Amino acid sequence: MRKLIILITLCLMTGHLYAADSGLVDRLFRLDDVNQEIAASGLSSGGSPVLNATMPDNISNPGKVLLLSAIIPGAGQYSIGSKWRALLFFGIEVAAWTGVVTYYNQGQDKDKEFKIFADDHFTETIYREHEYSLAINSVYGNEGAYEGDLPTWTDEEWDDKLKYLPSGGFTHELPTSHDRATNSSDDQQYYEMIGKYIRQFGIGWDKHEDDFGFDPNDPSTPHWDGTRTYSLIYMDMRYDSNQLLDKSSLAIQLAMLNHVASALDASFTVRALRRQARAEVGFRPIRYNDDLLAVGGLNFTW
Repeated sequence: MRKLIILITLCLMTGHLYAADSGLVDRLFRLDDVNQEIAASGLSSGGSPVLNATMPDNISNPGKVLLLSAIIPGAGQYSIGSKWRALLFFGIEVAAWTGVVTYYNQGQDKDKEFKIFADDHFTETIYREHEYSLAINSVYGNEGAYEGDLPTWTDEEWDDKLKYLPSGGFTHELPTSHDRATNSSDDQQYYEMIGKYIRQFGIGWDKHEDDFGFDPNDPSTPHWDGTRTYSLIYMDMRYDSNQLLDKSSLAIQLAMLNHVASALDASFTVRALRRQARAEVGFRPIRYNDDLLAVGGLNFTW
């Protein structure tokens, strides 16, 4: 830096001597002429800006680039020439939606898989018959023995059923086949319940009695309290499906966050450019040893 300053000083002094010897000072640095010449050349005699950072028209509108990137991440950055950042945001967008579709499809495949498994290993009628056998036994419940038949019992309201069932272990009504056929949420609830509330619905899983010696006629064991192979496999399958669907949901959130981040980044970038990096080049005459000397300068503001 010191060498550069010395070199610039020598150049200016050399220019001054040459101008003095050739009489250029009188011709070039008469104040009126100087100002006219500087103005005509686009330079400033007072240090005002003469070289400003130029921007495309769209950069002057932060709202426009914000909207572009909000719709398609990276579009706003691309429109102002920031191609690498545009590629980054667009790449995240592609990766996120690829994850959404991939995980969702895998989760749905697992969903079908565990439902087929449940249909093969859980028998709804066995559970219904067990529930009914407890209801018609006067040992359980607070209303004595239920006097209706099985179809009538199945159609009873859950609050009424609880009057004839044991006080513990029975907490949820299992949707009927008709309810499941007419309401998709009831169908989903059915498959959740038979695995989640295993103490109530464990009787409906295959080989329950063989594995645990369960006796439905024994009043001391109205509920299932053991661990069962089929139900555990089923719960693992449901867990895997839910995990995949959760990842799909997470990928959607990432995509939405990417839209917001890209839009804000594009808008802030434009605002930063509008604050502008501005270059000022100026020349002004000064007197040195009773002679006029041209002094130039470069001022860069951010």
